[in-house]
Amino acid sequence: MSDFFTSPPVAIASLQPPQPRQVGAAQGWRWIVAAFLIVRDQPLTWALFALAYFGLHVLVSSVPMIGGLLGFLLAPLFAGGFVLAAARAEHHDELGVADLFGGFRRAGQALLGVGLLYLALLLLALLVFGVLLRLLGGAVPTPEMMSSPGHAGTMMAATLLGGAIVFVVNLAYWFAPALVVQNGLAAWPALKLSIRAGLANWPAVLTCGLMLTLLFVLAALPLLLGLLLWFPVLYVTGYTAWKDVFGQA
Repeated sequence: MSDFFTSPPVAIASLQPPQPRQVGAAQGWRWIVAAFLIVRDQPLTWALFALAYFGLHVLVSSVPMIGGLLGFLLAPLFAGGFVLAAARAEHHDELGVADLFGGFRRAGQALLGVGLLYLALLLLALLVFGVLLRLLGGAVPTPEMMSSPGHAGTMMAATLLGGAIVFVVNLAYWFAPALVVQNGLAAWPALKLSIRAGLANWPAVLTCGLMLTLLFVLAALPLLLGLLLWFPVLYVTGYTAWKDVFGQA
């Protein structure tokens, strides 16, 4: 079972793990701009990718009992496909429907392992947060408790701590799909290298996340149509961020 998480994809197993560089906080915004420029060259194709992904996600999520879990685990495989498609589009190659599933072909097992390990880390983070909340004396807050300045401060501290824990866990995923499909890393090495690079570049990752959130709000205003381009930009940012930190800047 350990080989499932530690064995790199056969086709690219000989590649050496890259060394991450540290970049400034402003690079987080530049990752988004670079992703938008890639999407802008073939906007209709990327919008169709977004629609296809949404449709497949809804279809998979509708499976009784395990639909939500399947949708979560398949996300890294599509993320890998978006990264590979972005690399091709950057060289002005014409994209096709098959590119959406490039992650399945290149490193399906490793990307599935990324999803499993990421889920395990999230569950562990929730467990740690629950324990810390209990240690801080947190219970299900009542209106009387929330009106108490001391308890409100404790809950705010617990919320900030929980947010920080989830942010660190997300750093483990941030670069992982790109490291799998572009550098041939297995699931666990990709997550470890991603969190190391993420911690070294957390200001840029935070800037990118905040700006993507703001752009999401703006994209959702025109009847949600802007999300057809926002969504590809979100996923292509995984490629531009990887390229800046691990590849050729």
